[in-house]
Amino acid sequence: MLWPNARLRRHRDLEIQERIAAARLEHPEAEPWLALLEAALGESEDGGWWEAGLPAPAADRPVKAPLLCRTEITLDERAARRWGRRLLKLGVPVNGRAGGAPQAINVLVLLEAAVNQDDASVDALARAAGMEPQAVRVVGQMAALPLLHACARTWAGAVPSAWWEGYCPLCGAWPVVAEYAGLERKRQLRCGRCGTAWVVPSLRCVFCDETDHEQLGYLTPESDEQMRRVEVCGTCKGYLKGVTTVRPLAARAILLDDLMTVHLDVAALERGYRRPERPGYALEARVRASGARKDGA
Repeated sequence: MLWPNARLRRHRDLEIQERIAAARLEHPEAEPWLALLEAALGESEDGGWWEAGLPAPAADRPVKAPLLCRTEITLDERAARRWGRRLLKLGVPVNGRAGGAPQAINVLVLLEAAVNQDDASVDALARAAGMEPQAVRVVGQMAALPLLHACARTWAGAVPSAWWEGYCPLCGAWPVVAEYAGLERKRQLRCGRCGTAWVVPSLRCVFCDETDHEQLGYLTPESDEQMRRVEVCGTCKGYLKGVTTVRPLAARAILLDDLMTVHLDVAALERGYRRPERPGYALEARVRASGARKDGA
């Protein structure tokens, strides 16, 4: 007999598997990304070694800084290296070319750069290893996903109850979606990296804080999909997908939902709207080996 938590986990696992299968059918071109995501979600559930190196959030972080700001995380180097190389071997084909030599990438450095959303450092690692930078960016973000999910579980009680910034209160990323859940339909932003949720006013751009209703609007699908829309800002030309839902998305389902609504991204991009290229907050987090080697990947 399964305990309630075990039954719930099994139900969620089956739901995620079904959604991944549906995504494979609808977006076969995304198979390399889906393979990485599937591995990362599995590691998020099974990789208990992530939690061992998580300290308390840094006490000296600035006001309005996410919990991960200036945090030093220590990881089992062997486990981290094994995990990172597993994803690098999966690779992400770009222009018909798969990832190169995984052993040439320092996995801890890659994880640190990915946590900080430091694309310049990731690109430098990729070029030094003779690998496609965009591919390594994707691998790095997927490699960091279990660590970020572990942070969200461990620090759930430390997330500020009142957070008015547009970026994630835990990892500093911009939200992937705005949810309007339940009867109250409060606007709740969701982070695609760590799954954290936070509430912000409806009439405010999450990217530039614009509150003039004449500058804020919506793009709505022409289909019968009444539960979806795209929030747009005329001031910064930013956009954010929105969904009305009975219950909030599970943290593990947010990136899948993002893929399945790519037509909304296309509609926004065709009209000149963009998402910011830079992260919402520069974390300055550190990822270190737990007392082991310092000399390589």
